[in-house]
Amino acid sequence: MSVWNNAVPGRDEQFVRKREALLRAAAQSFNRRGYHGTSLTDIAKKLGVTKAALYTYVPSKEELLYYCHASAMDAAFEALEPGRARGRNGLEKLTIRPMGYLEPMLSQEASFVLPMEEHAMRLAHVKAIIRRRDQFERGLRELIDDGIKDGSIAPCNPKLAAFVALGALNWVRKWYAPGGTWSGYQTAFALTEMIERALSSRPAKSLTEDPSELPAEALPDVAPPKAKAGRRPA
Repeated sequence: MSVWNNAVPGRDEQFVRKREALLRAAAQSFNRRGYHGTSLTDIAKKLGVTKAALYTYVPSKEELLYYCHASAMDAAFEALEPGRARGRNGLEKLTIRPMGYLEPMLSQEASFVLPMEEHAMRLAHVKAIIRRRDQFERGLRELIDDGIKDGSIAPCNPKLAAFVALGALNWVRKWYAPGGTWSGYQTAFALTEMIERALSSRPAKSLTEDPSELPAEALPDVAPPKAKAGRRPA
């Protein structure tokens, strides 16, 4: 029997929503202030609840950090699939992936943590995250290797190229602020464009100079136009 004609979220749905809000608040604090510079009291104040209330959703701050890392890895693996399915060559398969990863990562709803303080977690969690991260990195290297073989990516060391791409993608979470000059989509597109040019065997002669002139969000099945050349600083 439905309660309030299903107009009010049920207990399970409320739990999920509150836990997601907790992960978002924690990720924002961890990324800005670091794991050791953030306390559960800080996160509770950010959410307008008591510290004791947080223990309903996570047993500890360390567990909270692990969940945020796991959320980032989930999104990373999900982003690999569209590239593999839609890309016509190795370069396309590789560069479709950053867009699928960056857009949600740069949204205000993201609960991803910059992967730098994983060793603050207990050993079992560290091993789990490193195992998934290594698996993901191997997936990127395979796409880069495919691109080298089909001629779409310039001959290079696939492992080093994967590390360069991952470094650029993951560091965005450190400096990007939702609600700023550029939308998450504009930032994701411009950064992906740079990665593509760096690896392409036929690099473009120019790049987007002003991301704010791109569409603010993705248009279904339509590639965004190039921004007009401009000199405005970020």
